[in-house]
Amino acid sequence: MFEQDRTLVRLQQRVLAERAIAASFLSGSFGRRVEDAYSDLDVALVFADAARRDMAWTDRRAFAQSVLPYVPAKSFDGEHVRPFFHIALYSNGAKVDYRYETKESLRPNPWDRDIRILKDDGWLAQFQAESARVPWPQPYLTADELTALDNRFWVMFMDVFRLLKRGDYDKPFTVYLELLHFTLPLLLRALPPEEPARQQLLRASYSQDTQETAVHIANLLTAYLAARAAVIRRFDLGFVVDDRFETAVQQLIKR
Repeated sequence: MFEQDRTLVRLQQRVLAERAIAASFLSGSFGRRVEDAYSDLDVALVFADAARRDMAWTDRRAFAQSVLPYVPAKSFDGEHVRPFFHIALYSNGAKVDYRYETKESLRPNPWDRDIRILKDDGWLAQFQAESARVPWPQPYLTADELTALDNRFWVMFMDVFRLLKRGDYDKPFTVYLELLHFTLPLLLRALPPEEPARQQLLRASYSQDTQETAVHIANLLTAYLAARAAVIRRFDLGFVVDDRFETAVQQLIKR
């Protein structure tokens, strides 16, 4: 069993003891109070100004370890997510994302409309109320973005399919991973969970049986075309489908 409860108790104790932290709260599933035994903790550490935030940032690793001092941990900066973002992985199974914020830099946003307060100097109530009034951003893909995605999909799809038909297992695997990484996240973000075409994209698989995988790749093409069509309809995009080429390719892979 992962030890989120123990981590949360220790985290609040450390936050309350740290005078430089003006306010702190949990967002994400803990903020919405829908967490389970496997949820991570999204923690905002709010400082009065940039000088205090920057000073605390220099000791971020020590702070993360001090939350659970006797639990081996690995922590690192998440520049790929945002500035002043530190990720801690504790060997008791807990994962904590630390956002180092200032009152000036932390603007009202819909992701922080539901929060669980760990520490407050009176500032958080107004921040939460303002966040509740900010609308959720709507996902969107432009025609140019979809064109770039589509071009790259076809290149990687054809590379993988040709090699699988040859009986090659090793070489197409890395291309297949790139295909999924480049294609699926954008489409999955653009389509709502209830969209049937979205569900078909989630059936990714790869096996040492190259013929079986080739069949899956053909099914992935069908799922991709359905998802692409759903995106075009949803956002009313002026995307031109090359029906002649795509029909010929679908006939080719059925041989």
